[in-house]
Amino acid sequence: MGTDSTGEFAEWDEERYSTHIERFDEQHKRLFGLLNDLHTAMNEGHSEEEVGDILRELERYTEYHFGDEEEFMQNCGYAMDCSDCFYNHREMHEEFAGKVQELREKHENGEYVTMEVLTVARDWLDAHIAAGDEDQNYADYFQSEVSDDYEYEPGQLYQERTTSEDPVPVDRQPEDAGVRLDSDVYGGGSLSVPEGSVAAWFEDIVSDHGDRTAALVRDDGEFVERSFEEMAERAKAVAGGLLSTELRPGDRLAIRAQSQYEWSVLDLACHFAGIVPVALYPSASDDRAAQIIERTGATGLVATGDEAGDLSMAVETVLDFEALPTAEARVLPGLQTDGDEVATVAFDVAAPAEKAGCALTHRNLLAAAESLREELPTGPGATGTCSLPLAHIYQRVSTYYLWATGSAVAYLGAEEFVEQLAAIKPDVLVGVPKMYQQLYGTIQDRLGDMGWMKRKVGGRVASYGQGIVEGRGTPLKYRAAKRLVYKPLRRETGLSNLTYALSGTGRLDDHLLYFFRGLGVPICELYGSVGTAGIGALNPAASFVEESIGDPMPGVELAVSESREILVRGPTVLGGFLDGDQTGAQTLRDDWYHTGEVGEVGPDGELSLAE
Repeated sequence: MGTDSTGEFAEWDEERYSTHIERFDEQHKRLFGLLNDLHTAMNEGHSEEEVGDILRELERYTEYHFGDEEEFMQNCGYAMDCSDCFYNHREMHEEFAGKVQELREKHENGEYVTMEVLTVARDWLDAHIAAGDEDQNYADYFQSEVSDDYEYEPGQLYQERTTSEDPVPVDRQPEDAGVRLDSDVYGGGSLSVPEGSVAAWFEDIVSDHGDRTAALVRDDGEFVERSFEEMAERAKAVAGGLLSTELRPGDRLAIRAQSQYEWSVLDLACHFAGIVPVALYPSASDDRAAQIIERTGATGLVATGDEAGDLSMAVETVLDFEALPTAEARVLPGLQTDGDEVATVAFDVAAPAEKAGCALTHRNLLAAAESLREELPTGPGATGTCSLPLAHIYQRVSTYYLWATGSAVAYLGAEEFVEQLAAIKPDVLVGVPKMYQQLYGTIQDRLGDMGWMKRKVGGRVASYGQGIVEGRGTPLKYRAAKRLVYKPLRRETGLSNLTYALSGTGRLDDHLLYFFRGLGVPICELYGSVGTAGIGALNPAASFVEESIGDPMPGVELAVSESREILVRGPTVLGGFLDGDQTGAQTLRDDWYHTGEVGEVGPDGELSLAE
């Protein structure tokens, strides 16, 4: 395999490489794309840093793709019926992954490895994926031995971060730097946080995924695609427009608008311009919005139409969200912003405006996005949702996480999101308990329209889900229930492609949890707060523990203080509070963020919220 007539190092050939399983063909095509990117970088003399980025992405690809493929082989029966083939296949995966890691480390030590990587990868494509070789074995098995009603549900076997063990205490500190602890410190492992600003990070994302879809935007009743390149071009033009007004780098700009594509464009534009966005909840009263503008020292306001109202008197610059200014920006100051500078000021919607003004740094936001990417691996071409207010830091960092993986963000209307889910069939659902309650109501309505037998089967879904969550398993008739009722329901409501269904900001009601797990929706509960950039711990579908907040995420450490308060430490913990916030000294001490929530550690090391 050499450079073909199109100038590509590796060209996808359907007849030679296809497994006829769409999920894995798409993942294999991603490998071809990475190799072509590496070949182009070598031929065009790109920087060693860019080559390193591609090698690190290749290493992440092996972890995600190999884990997914091996789980599929176990799930569909191939690993049991063809055990020798399966273990040989897995051994080849381990060998290739080890070689990629070795070459990445060599590159970081200053050795030239690009040609060696391409040679190793070329041999891999020919020996492993091509027709007649390893990947075709399980593909042939799937076509000939697996029944047509089989449905692969990722996450059922795979234990997060390749281990089924409980979180490991990193140290025991009766007194930790002035904060007295009453538990071990539980760590989620190391985390490599991108350097620099959100703007510089997004530039790298665009470099990696330029013409891929970054956003799905509602237009005249249809979803249209916006590429990463288009989004960056629009954001830079708006950044130039912002800097053509009285706004200057370092100023704070309040944003009061509904979540949509242009909100994210404006957010990125602020980062490119070096301006600090202050997100206001659209539902907030004028009085609360005015208090936040005053407290943050915002000098500008973006609002929809005439919604600025009396708030315009509190700022120097007022801009219409529906007519954002644009101009060519000769310089984009945000590209040079340090990672430890304030990137945004965020508020807890439930807290008084005079409290909890969290100054989150670029490093905080990028650490949260990277931690999500490590914990919830997905690949380019996937789609995630944005239906929550982007003033909510959890939703905002979730969009960053999706872009970091090369995935698209689908912007759904808050009122129409249930209907719109069916149109986009997301891979990642970003939600909160209230959203799942709405979705539950819609599905119950669909069940009510079915015949009495299917309604009866539908009535058992929560009990089946309880068996799954509690580890008791399900009866044989559950398989028939999935085929006849649950799978069609998921397809009708757009839930059929889900790899992760996130629920943040609070625990799901037990009945909702059981209902969705029985339906086949891989619910993951995310624990975090505004002060930790929206993340902290994850209770994943594959190893869900009832009542627990889950395991600490990569880069995060958790502990319980002597007063039984849950503490969080790590790169996602806010850089500080607004000036004049008297709660700051008590909330942020000795690198520990005091959540204000009471917790307890169970006998197996699981951390849970106490009553």
